[in-house]
Amino acid sequence: METIKVVLKGAWIGATMSVPGVSGGTMAVVVGIYEKLIHALNGLRREPRKHILFLLWFGFGAAVGFLLLARGIAFLLEDERTGEATRFLFGGVVAGGIPLLVRKSEIRKVQIKDILCLICGAAAVLALALLPQGVFSSGSGVYGLLLQAAGGFLVAVALILPGISVTHMLYILGLYEVVIENIYAFHFLKLLPLLAGVLIGTFLTADLLERWMERYTKTVYLVIIGFVAGSMVSLMPANGISHPVIGILIFAAGFAGMYQLSKRA
Repeated sequence: METIKVVLKGAWIGATMSVPGVSGGTMAVVVGIYEKLIHALNGLRREPRKHILFLLWFGFGAAVGFLLLARGIAFLLEDERTGEATRFLFGGVVAGGIPLLVRKSEIRKVQIKDILCLICGAAAVLALALLPQGVFSSGSGVYGLLLQAAGGFLVAVALILPGISVTHMLYILGLYEVVIENIYAFHFLKLLPLLAGVLIGTFLTADLLERWMERYTKTVYLVIIGFVAGSMVSLMPANGISHPVIGILIFAAGFAGMYQLSKRA
């Protein structure tokens, strides 16, 4: 039963990661598996037998969720009839996870430094949009491979930190179409440099984050809340809102559903 839960949670996280602006890390926090994932990643080198099955089942679920639902979600986002509603729905889903992050921050009294942490987190996510599009996919030969590995490292940071969307990061780096095309064409060898960067970045980031969360719990979670708030901007329709009332209702539905799920988690 526990294995099935891990696979289902992985599938949900894998599916939602295909939405630009939605963070897999945030979804992991909301469904109550984030800290266990970080602990398992850090413990894999010391006690591989203890953590490998959990990570494999989670990875299997995430891969299945992504492969089965990524194209469907991409179609809903790109279609003129459903794109706006889909963005509002996922905007509500992301916002619905914020109360859980506030509880985990264990904040009792808001101080100036707490507000600065929130602002820094939001500013960091918004600053990502200023990166030149396609900067990590423009090289060739050895230089191009190194650029992909460096891009993979940045993707790993987005993968680990709640509030930063992996898909949005791939778009910014100009790697999204490359990754999707190679995955569905089963050209996995072409993704090895990117994967190497992701693996290295994942283990390094997870180790640092677990230490920081133990020592600076409130500060880390406040920065994460800033990440989440900043990511909301990229989720909203870029070309204006056609049906604001319907959008608000769908947003509220997404918020309520995720809020109830996070309370149970």
